Amino acid sequence: MARRDRKGVQAEQAQQRAPHREDCVAEWTGVKSMGRVCLAVAGVAVVGSVRAPSQVPVGRLEERVTGTTDSAQAYALYLPPGYTTERRWPVLFVLDPRGRALLGLKLFEAPAARLGWIVMSSYNTLSDGPPEPNVNAMNAMLASAQARLSIDPRRLYLAGFSGTARVALRFAVTLRGNVAGVVAAGGALGFELGGPETAFAADSGFAYFGAAGTRDFNYEEVFALGERFGVTRVPFRVVAFEGPHSWPPASVCGEALEWLELRAMLAGLRPLDSAFVRARLEDDGARATELERAGRWAEAARLDEAIARDYARWPGAAAAAERAAALRNNPVVVRHEREAHELAARDQRQGLELEKTLAWERAQRHQPTLEALTRKLRIPELQRTVQRGDSLEAASARRLLARIFVWLSFYQPRAYLADGVADRALRMFEAAVAIAPIQGEGCALLRQALAAATAEQRERLAGQCPPGG
Repeated sequence: MARRDRKGVQAEQAQQRAPHREDCVAEWTGVKSMGRVCLAVAGVAVVGSVRAPSQVPVGRLEERVTGTTDSAQAYALYLPPGYTTERRWPVLFVLDPRGRALLGLKLFEAPAARLGWIVMSSYNTLSDGPPEPNVNAMNAMLASAQARLSIDPRRLYLAGFSGTARVALRFAVTLRGNVAGVVAAGGALGFELGGPETAFAADSGFAYFGAAGTRDFNYEEVFALGERFGVTRVPFRVVAFEGPHSWPPASVCGEALEWLELRAMLAGLRPLDSAFVRARLEDDGARATELERAGRWAEAARLDEAIARDYARWPGAAAAAERAAALRNNPVVVRHEREAHELAARDQRQGLELEKTLAWERAQRHQPTLEALTRKLRIPELQRTVQRGDSLEAASARRLLARIFVWLSFYQPRAYLADGVADRALRMFEAAVAIAPIQGEGCALLRQALAAATAEQRERLAGQCPPGG
């Protein structure tokens, strides 16, 4: 059973005394800009009444549902086959950084159907802005879940991508005792007192599943949080997938829910299904063997270590631990891990250097030349590293270029345009196209900036953004 701290118990008691009043179970103090923000979820911990049958067909999704307490809030809802109010069900709250509710929900729909999970995905969540939209969206989904559905109050799960991965992790701390796990894709948190790795230390009732693309500029932070969870003895899995900064493919999202289902069994949050556990153990073992045969020894060692942690009660765990130890002692793996840690440290330094370089550019009275800016950002140097081949260093350089690109094609132009400095925004775009074509949200900013472009700049930026992009 998930543990609750003293304040959480007091909140439950208060809710029992006044069931129609919204109480805050905790105060979110993890973000300096947040101030006093709390989630009105005390009732989650004491859900006990039978809910009215939902009108949503089971095994299908309702694409748009309005919140019960706030008509400005909407979410997509999926109920698994066999849904009934006679039992309680785990629920996954999906927080997409641009409120793309259906995109996020559909990634988890198939495993939710197999495992029997409810999925709620908000149209109102946002990244790169103030916290209130996400707090309001989460409160609205929680209120609707309590009012309309038969949910398991100990098995609430959160999934987020990029900025909303960080939001999900902070919400998990706020809702400790009710949130049993988080799927954090393409984003994590640095160490901070009261952060999830310390808040959930030695708590087997919470689990972290991290995922990052091999070209994701947030790759290192996702894996670093996994390592810190390991130190504080919190159940964790972290996986990489081939791709950029994005939600993981549906296969990885399915792996995440299956692993969280396993962790719920091991934590006593649901009955143990031995056949399910054996099947997962076989799948994990086969994949570890395949990785080792392919010469991907560091990945095989990481998976064998995860098998030893997760299946300690089953035969096979000891053998996995022995395989992991042998691989970790392999000189090739030792060199690989040493280089990987050095590159992770470089990644962290680059993040700080990038901020300094962009602050330097902003402080210049006259715009630096395009050549001076790209050289100071080390774009040509990193591109040469990428061209040298498929190596750890080349993969790291790709991620560093991706980080520079997102700042040059989105964050900096957005800030300059908000200040009415279109010429500076254009210089950012000119530097960005040295890395990759402008796409996505950057296209709208580029069109806005082009109104002030010179003929030379228009020529340099011609061909950016696909039609309708």
